[in-house]
Parts: sequence; C-alpha cells; structure tokens
Amino acid sequence: MEFLKKTRFDTEANAVFKMSAAEFNSIDDFGSEKFISRLNDYITEFKYSQLPRLQELKRYYLADNNIKYRDTDRDSDRADNRIASDWGKYITVFMQGYMLGNPVKYVSDDDALVEKIETFGKQNGADYHDGLLETDLSIYGRAYELVYTDSEAQERITKLASEQTFVVYDDTIAENSLFGVRFYQIKYNKTETNSFVEVYTDNAIYYYKSNSKEFENIALVDSAESRFDGVPINEYKNNEERLGDFESVLDGIDAYDLSQSELANFQQDMNDAYLVIKGNPATGTAEPEFQTDDDGEPVLDEYGNPKMVTNSSSDVIRQMKKARLLVLDNNNDPDGPDPDAFYLTKTYDATGAEAYKKRLVDDILRFTFTPDTNDQNFAGTQSGEAMKYKLMGNDNLRKTKERLMTRGIMRRLRLLGNVWSIKNSVSTVNKSASLYDKINEIEVQFTPNIPQNDEERISQLKELYGVISDETLLETFTGVDAADEMKRLADQKEKADSEFQARQEQATYPNLNIDDGGDDNGQQG
Repeated sequence: MEFLKKTRFDTEANAVFKMSAAEFNSIDDFGSEKFISRLNDYITEFKYSQLPRLQELKRYYLADNNIKYRDTDRDSDRADNRIASDWGKYITVFMQGYMLGNPVKYVSDDDALVEKIETFGKQNGADYHDGLLETDLSIYGRAYELVYTDSEAQERITKLASEQTFVVYDDTIAENSLFGVRFYQIKYNKTETNSFVEVYTDNAIYYYKSNSKEFENIALVDSAESRFDGVPINEYKNNEERLGDFESVLDGIDAYDLSQSELANFQQDMNDAYLVIKGNPATGTAEPEFQTDDDGEPVLDEYGNPKMVTNSSSDVIRQMKKARLLVLDNNNDPDGPDPDAFYLTKTYDATGAEAYKKRLVDDILRFTFTPDTNDQNFAGTQSGEAMKYKLMGNDNLRKTKERLMTRGIMRRLRLLGNVWSIKNSVSTVNKSASLYDKINEIEVQFTPNIPQNDEERISQLKELYGVISDETLLETFTGVDAADEMKRLADQKEKADSEFQARQEQATYPNLNIDDGGDDNGQQG
C-alpha cells in the first residue's frame, strides 16, 4: 500500500452521479435491458471509484489506519510497532456531540403541526437518528436516510449505509433527484451469495436481484407504489464538496502514527540493544589445557586421547552474565585494546520529538476546527467571551453544517407532509394554507451542546433585568418557551398568595379549621 505518497483517492471518488432529464423521462420500463445496463454502470462505477474512499474513511474512524499496512522491510529481529491513533473518532464524536447533543427543535405558529412532527420524532427516535446521520456526515461527508411506510401504514425513517447507497440527479440547474439506489448482498454460505438492488423513484420502488457477487445479470423481480411524491432516499451533505470532517488531515494522522510508532520502536530496540565488549573477556590462559583427575593424571576420551579443557569466550561470558558481573582484561597484551563494555544505541532527541508531535497535533486540530480540550488554557475558569474565541472556528463550521442539515430535514418533512396530506392526519390552524406551505414555514433550531458557566449567566441575567423584557430574558437564559415560563411564574405567584392568605386567616382565627372547611351543616369545629 502506498504510504504518504501520491494521490490518496481516485479523481472520481466523490463525483455526483447524474443522468439527463430527457433520458430519464424516456424510460417507460424499469425492467428493460437499457435501464438495467445503465443501473449496472452506476453500481460498477460506485464500487470501483467511490467505495474505496468510503471504506478507508471508515477504517480511520475505527482506528484501522494506514500505518497498520505500512511496508517497512525491517529485519525480523527489529521492533516494528504499528500504532494507530483514533483521531477520526475523536473529531467525529466531538462534532456530533457539539451539534446534536441537544435535540433539534421545530418552531411554528401552528401548534398542531409541531405536535405531529414531535410525535413522529418520538415514534422513530429522531434524536438518535439525526445523531447517526451526523456521524456519517463527519466520516464520509455524506449521509442517507430512507422515508418509508411500514406494514401498518405508519411513516418511518431509517439511516442507510453510505457504502451501499447513492442518488442520481438530473442535469438541470436545480439538480433534482431522479432516483435513489440501495444495493447490498446476502451471503448464505461460502459459495452462495445473492445480490439485491432497490431503486426508488418519486412514485415507485423497484426490486432487482442477481446471483452474482459482481451484480451481473440483474433482473427486476418486484415493484411497489410510493406515495411520497418524491424520491424517498434523502441525501445529506457535510459540505458542498462532500468531504468528511477529518478527511483533509489524513496525511497528518499518518505522520502522527508514524512518529508514535517510531518512538515505540526506538524504546524497544534500546531494550534489545547489542552489548559490545571491547578487548578479550576470557580470563583463563590462552594456551590449551588437558583435563586431569584427582591424581593429576590426564583424563582420556573414548578413543584414548587426552580431553581438552573447554574454556571458550562464550562459556566465560555466559558465566559472567549469570553472575551479573563482567571481568575484563587484555590477557597481559600491551598492544591490545583497553577492555570496555557498552550498549550500542542511538541517541534520542526527546525535546525535538515531542515538539514535532505537538506541532502535528496542533495542525490536526487547527485544520479540522476542533478545540484542544487538553489545553491548560481551555478550562472552566475561562470567561464566556474567551471560550467563544476558542470555539469561533468550530462555530463557523457548525453553522455551515447546520444549514446543510436543515435542508435535508426540511426535505424529510415535505416527504412526510405529502403522505400526511393524503391521509388528512394533520389539522392545521390556518385552513387556507396547504400543509406543504405550512411545513415550509417551519424553523429548524439547533442548540450547540457546550458547557455553561451558571454563575456568569446569573450575573448577566441580573444586569439585564429591567433593561430588556422579561419574555426575552426567559427565552434567552432558560431555553423554555417564554409563554410557558411566564404562565408557570403566574401559577407559582397565585399559589404563594393563596398559601399566604391561608396562613393569615389561621393566625387571625386560630380555631378555624382550614383543612376541612367546617362540618356538613356549615358549622366550624
């Protein structure tokens, strides 16, 4: 695998699939050989040009970085650590939590419509669903959801895998979606694998099947009607280029992994460093000796020859290592080297290496607009304004992401509104306006999930009291609808006044039983 070399992805890895509006309108049979051939072209192009990019981004999210596949050609007896950092997940989790840690809110003057949307959201776990979409957006730069009706004719939403889904758009300036494609495989055993393709248009769903792993010989097997009056596969974009949040810093992540791995290799190689012994470590005599018995007679081997004394350097070194002691001399050789022993190691520039890693970390965070929460200056003691400056880059990115996600959510609501209108399941306040128009007036609100300094907010509240209206204060600092909060305050005041009056009456008329209000004849106890 190429590592930190050349172009990482295919030039068509993030291209948008298109078809001319005229060609699509001429299709009168989605089971025809012409359309199936075109469909197979799209799937093949997706698999070989786009899928590798999506798979690699998913690997980095799972910390299966390219360092794992690096070809080092190291000797087998040298350290070869492959340490992958989880920067992909760190950046994705931060952005997902920052954007959607607080649920999306819907604001409209039509309470019945908002209630219908909120009920739909609770039934489908929309908060969790939106979080899954943002996770895919952060990883792949694109995300897909399917709006459908279940067996009980209830509207549902589900996230589709970005590695198995794409949408084909027309060639007009509006870039209207023509149809969405979902393809997948089911492996029954080692030899039998079936491939399935689903095509979603604005009024129908077509089901195809193939017995080939390569989606060859696709055949139409079934179809169904769709009442959403639009392609029910809804595509979300992370940005106009459909890039993931950490895609631009993959090279920086690779460099960080390489730095960490080489440091680990250095430490391990140092532990396994070669021991260099200069001079002659053998302290015995250099002349050969014969083994003798207790009487001083030579010991003979099986052939009748005298046995030699084994006194090799390796035996001596082994004995010294066992004793944890080195005894070195030059065997009285004045011309020999001075005895010495040391480990052969490389010098490690700890300061330079740490500075290099810090620069890599700073670049990764800077270019992804992710604040460094480990920064000593990034603490709860910072003022609100100081925190805003630290989060300014991320806030600018968040605004763009929110606008694009709002477009996807609004399209979801329009698709649902088309079905709700047919069912007449929503009673809008303004009868003269269509449900479609009422949905277009909805405001989608995002609330960033950031730590709050309660003491600072209370101080600000006190300073603004009497300067701006109570309604504005309540909306700004409580997050609760101002009308609801003012009603709560009125009810609370009424209850307090009632309890105060009761205590006053009890003090004035101590024999008055306030709890039962007297007996059945109206006489006090």
